[in-house]
Amino acid sequence: MTKTGKFAVGVLCSSILAACSLEPNQLQATAGTSTAHALAKPAVARENAPGQSEQYAKLRKQQIAQVDYKLSVNIDGNGDAFSGRVIADTQFRRNLLQPLTIDFAGGEVEGVEVDGKAVPFEYNGHFITISDEHLKGRKHAIAVDYQHAYSTDGSGLHRFQDPVDGEVYMYTDFEPYDANRLFPHFDQPNLKAHYTLDVTAPKDWTVITSVREENVEQKGEFNHWVFPQSKKFSSYIFSLHAGPFTMWEDDADGIPLRLFARKTLAEYVKPQDWFTFTQQSFEFFQKYFEVDYPFVKYDQVIVPDFNAGAMENVAAVTFNEAYVSRGEKTQAQRMRLANVIAHEMAHMWFGDLVTMNWWNDLWLNESFATYMANLSLAENSEFDDAWENFYLGTKQWAYGSDQLPTTHAIQLPVKNTDEAFANFDGITYGKGGSILKQLPYYLGKEEFRKGVSNYLKDLSYRNSTLDDFMGHLGKAAGKDLNTWQQQWLYQAGLNTIQANFQCEGGKIASLTIEQSAPEEYPTLREQRTQVGLYNMDGDKMVLSKAIPVTYSGASTGVAAAKGEACPQIVYPNEGDWAFAKVNLDQVSVDNMSKHINDIESPFTRLMMWQSLNDSVTDAKMPLDSYVRFVLANAGAERDINVIRMISRHLGSANGYMNQIEMDQDVRKELQLAIEAFAWKQLNSAPAGSDAQKVWFGTFTDVAHSDKALANASKLLKGELTIAGLELDPDKRWGLIALQNENLYGDFDKAIKDELAKDSSDRSQLNAIAAEALRPQQEIKAKWLENILSKRDQFKLAQLKYAAGALFPSEQQDLYEENVDRIIAALDEVNSSDSPELVDTYATLFPFNCSVQGVAQISSILDSGKQLNPLLEKALKNRRFNNQRCLDMAAAMKGNTAG
Repeated sequence: MTKTGKFAVGVLCSSILAACSLEPNQLQATAGTSTAHALAKPAVARENAPGQSEQYAKLRKQQIAQVDYKLSVNIDGNGDAFSGRVIADTQFRRNLLQPLTIDFAGGEVEGVEVDGKAVPFEYNGHFITISDEHLKGRKHAIAVDYQHAYSTDGSGLHRFQDPVDGEVYMYTDFEPYDANRLFPHFDQPNLKAHYTLDVTAPKDWTVITSVREENVEQKGEFNHWVFPQSKKFSSYIFSLHAGPFTMWEDDADGIPLRLFARKTLAEYVKPQDWFTFTQQSFEFFQKYFEVDYPFVKYDQVIVPDFNAGAMENVAAVTFNEAYVSRGEKTQAQRMRLANVIAHEMAHMWFGDLVTMNWWNDLWLNESFATYMANLSLAENSEFDDAWENFYLGTKQWAYGSDQLPTTHAIQLPVKNTDEAFANFDGITYGKGGSILKQLPYYLGKEEFRKGVSNYLKDLSYRNSTLDDFMGHLGKAAGKDLNTWQQQWLYQAGLNTIQANFQCEGGKIASLTIEQSAPEEYPTLREQRTQVGLYNMDGDKMVLSKAIPVTYSGASTGVAAAKGEACPQIVYPNEGDWAFAKVNLDQVSVDNMSKHINDIESPFTRLMMWQSLNDSVTDAKMPLDSYVRFVLANAGAERDINVIRMISRHLGSANGYMNQIEMDQDVRKELQLAIEAFAWKQLNSAPAGSDAQKVWFGTFTDVAHSDKALANASKLLKGELTIAGLELDPDKRWGLIALQNENLYGDFDKAIKDELAKDSSDRSQLNAIAAEALRPQQEIKAKWLENILSKRDQFKLAQLKYAAGALFPSEQQDLYEENVDRIIAALDEVNSSDSPELVDTYATLFPFNCSVQGVAQISSILDSGKQLNPLLEKALKNRRFNNQRCLDMAAAMKGNTAG
């Protein structure tokens, strides 16, 4: 749709919505037109379906001027449901001309009152409807008494019972549209409210929300917790967590800090790490934003069965238990913890204090937190390689997502909450964070910071749009950002850059940056980068010159390069300023291949290794040639980030070779060589080092020969040890999974013996995954039925573990035996209102490097069925990756033929 067309539709919608809340005399004044007659009827009828549309949210925003909630909730450790009463003190902008709906999914409504009087209502399982005839006037107290089942899928109010000690814990998770599973209300981000909460809970529990309690009164076996009114914020970041948590306390320059975890996990929590990273983040953000932390206290709650990494609930952030290791963390794992702590804290200002108006600006919320978390680590933490880790993780996620058929503009319309859920992806987080990272180079670091600070000050406790944010940045920098905004935010696709140069007499005569774009997304962008010139100095390849340059269009001359010493390697994104895929010129490729281990800068080596892997997935470099290059050169690498990248890519290459059509003898030779290389690196890595831990993970991923499996079995039994390698429970499960995947030894007994030692929830989930990995049809059929037909008997976390393990790359034949059963369930899953179920189901379509695999998914996508956005996206991406594997196979076959 063109911009002009979008504008015209927007005007029409605005006119319709405005008419929905006109005063009666205003409506009569327009009655002379034919349009007015139509508008006298309800203009936006809410569909009897899950979720919420942007169109209806706009209507309700025009109806409601202000709302505050008084919420009472009763929870206990034994029941299947909780009960509550909410009073919504609501002020309307005008007299209503159509019914009011109140969001409330999947509960039971016991009664509705308006200003203390019972009124009739309708409830369809998705929302409550009250006729406008019961809401005359501008102010009303709307009360709803209700019940709702506890959740087992991590959304709404989730209930978890610890299998070790039987204790029960509860927490909430709401984004984007699950707050209405806790209590009936107007669940949209631009209807901010104050919340006054009281909770009745078992007496040995702690209750946690956005404020600290002002009173706790014991009532027999229960306590009544009373909380003061909160600050004003959106309901998706409201929270209610409860249980007999272990608690630690600290302070961040006057801000009270608490950390919570369930009792049986507490021994593995390192509270000092959590508090140190939290204190460092507060120190950085308060100075950077020039806005004091707005929410008085700060709690962090580590919870089980969590569907995301963490969630920025106001002053009561939840974290996935995966951030708690049962063994010694690597430095990268510690940095991931520090990063997620900083990410969620950044949201306290950007997202919680100032909040997007609607979900089309979700990207800005997440991108900003992504960028600010990494900036915080880079400038105020122990991690001096924060940007290398950003490149290795978040940025590669973004690059990968931007090359998929489901890539999209960073800023795009979001018609409903289902689409909002589908947009939690590498574009929203990774690409958005990456383009924000390059903005300070473009605007100036202090100008960018000042613009952000002014934005937060001017819009505190309010909702905002992209134009608000960009306007503040542009004003602070004295620049018109309209062109930048159009190029980067409204156009999809990844550009590729390459440096071309000519030398005369040992000096650069000319150097240009050439920019290209994919045919389907032809936009050429402007951004600032550095051109790195590298030459050998003794036995090291060193950076001889870094030249900043702003490039645009198809070709940009770099005048400052003229006269510099002729380089052996030119890297056109030195320091990773720009968001662009890099192609190396042929001279640089040749020299990089000869001197990969001589390059002095670890960050540069990291980027060079990534360029090599890109050339494989782009079907430019044959997979077998790449594997031989890795095995010949990677053993000399000592930088842990480069080792992490190499090991990851080597594991991926091994997976490709499980399915790619190639000479069987070559396949066997290379996979045995990968296995042997991982085992050698594991044994030769410094004892107890992070490299040792990384190579252990790679070994358990690629081991398959009898010799390797025997070594794995001996490690598990303690008959073989590797100096410095401590087999914590999570590493032991890696070895058990390996046995089950290969039906080696007494694989079933290995699971039972481990569960006898460790019956924790995490172990039980690992046991499910280990069993699902077995290459046995009866096991595949069993877990498929559990996922597709018996899912009500399992927690979502259990189904996710099983689905993720069912069809590893070497078990393609078993997938083919079961694919008809998977496809037969598509219609039922597609009609589900559970995005978590849809996401789990999509996992059942594994990597399938075959013409048949591409055709199977194409038959679904081309069937004309209206697919759930999450499912459609997952299937399109799977088809793309399957086809890419076929292209890689063709490149390798061509290389062999040549």
